[in-house]
Amino acid sequence: MKVEELKMYGKGLDMPKEAVKQQMKIVFRLLRKEFGLFGIISLVFGISKHAKRIKKQYPDAVKKARTTVSTVFEKELIMMGALFSAIADKQGRKSAQDFLITMMRKTAPTSLPAIYQLPDLVKCEGDVFDNYKKMNKALFTAIHESGTWKNDGFHETKDLLEFKVTSCINIELFEAIECPELNVLGCEHDLAAYDLINGPTNSEFQRPCTLAKGGDCCHFQFYRKGTAPNKEFENK
Repeated sequence: MKVEELKMYGKGLDMPKEAVKQQMKIVFRLLRKEFGLFGIISLVFGISKHAKRIKKQYPDAVKKARTTVSTVFEKELIMMGALFSAIADKQGRKSAQDFLITMMRKTAPTSLPAIYQLPDLVKCEGDVFDNYKKMNKALFTAIHESGTWKNDGFHETKDLLEFKVTSCINIELFEAIECPELNVLGCEHDLAAYDLINGPTNSEFQRPCTLAKGGDCCHFQFYRKGTAPNKEFENK
């Protein structure tokens, strides 16, 4: 099979249903560990209250999430904002941010391999890193066209694919619903997940800056394993 024939090729951030179910189980376990079963019941009421508040108080942001990206993204915006706010009511905003960062890190090993269809990707015809580059170009082209993360175009060599994300609707909309603490969630997800798929894809992920952490762009760099610059580097 060619990489272009994979079901997830060029699908953007669409998540297979099975991966969504696995993520929900992970989230429930984290919530149960943090709040207990009775605490979760109380939290559900708080989430419902804040979901209604967000839809009423920030209709323009909710509409932009739906019309610019998708109804799925609209629901995720409301749910993440409501979950953050409900936890913040109980434990404060810093604790709520820390919990959601942990949640993103824990779910990332499920979500990113599903988005890349990793078990099938590594079996496709040809060089695995070349196929990984193709998968990334198709993924981030779809993301760009959806309006989620705009990029400035791809620079590609035999051993490198890089591009700069210049705008992030996640940041725009989380700030619009007054939850700027959530801006970094996507960054934290990537740091947890790309490191896990470097090996199977014969790659090395580097990203020296992100918009959510003060950079002027999110600079994605996918190197063939063994070719990344030998320098001090901090992924963000």
